[in-house]
Amino acid sequence: MDTQSLERLRRIKDFVQARRAQTEARDRGQYTAFDYDYRWKHTLRVVQYGKRIAEAEHADVEIVMAACLLHDLSKFDSVEYGVEHGRVSARLARPFLETLGYTPEQVDHICFAVAVHVDDKADFEHPVTLETKIVNDADNVDRFGAYRLLIHYRDQVEEYEQLITKAEKRIQTLKRYLTEELGTPTGERLFRRQLDLQINFLERLVEDSKLTVEP
Repeated sequence: MDTQSLERLRRIKDFVQARRAQTEARDRGQYTAFDYDYRWKHTLRVVQYGKRIAEAEHADVEIVMAACLLHDLSKFDSVEYGVEHGRVSARLARPFLETLGYTPEQVDHICFAVAVHVDDKADFEHPVTLETKIVNDADNVDRFGAYRLLIHYRDQVEEYEQLITKAEKRIQTLKRYLTEELGTPTGERLFRRQLDLQINFLERLVEDSKLTVEP
């Protein structure tokens, strides 16, 4: 990417971090410092997955990275927007994006990718693009990563029976995800890798639990 692209991405990063800082300073609401920290680290990983997929699929890398940086912008508010958080994030991001020298078409492109990443719905018309699919893929890849696995079971670590029961149920859920198709071949390959990691670990955990018996 050229210098202008890198500078725009830096400014977008600063914009997201500033929104987080403002919310934390004013009112954390129902979220904790950990929630905001997790969301920011998740965002950074999604950006890197998005870049990796975009390069492999010959997509517009800057559009993808910009949308990935902004995809959970509304998560840095003290409000839970649920399935609307993609559309809210796009609306919050649009005025700022218009100050960065992007064309109207580029702004629409980025905002659409942000808006639809939750449930494939936007509040304005725009064609589904390769970049849109990549942002969604990158988000899904990180949601099934190793760190998310640890967070998923943090409350059961000291409750062994509950941990094993939850793991057994989760294995079945993850195996159902194996039948899902992602938007790009590269995204699907990375997603399968994440699922395999979690399934293999949890199966080993359950297998070890069967040895936890008296002789």
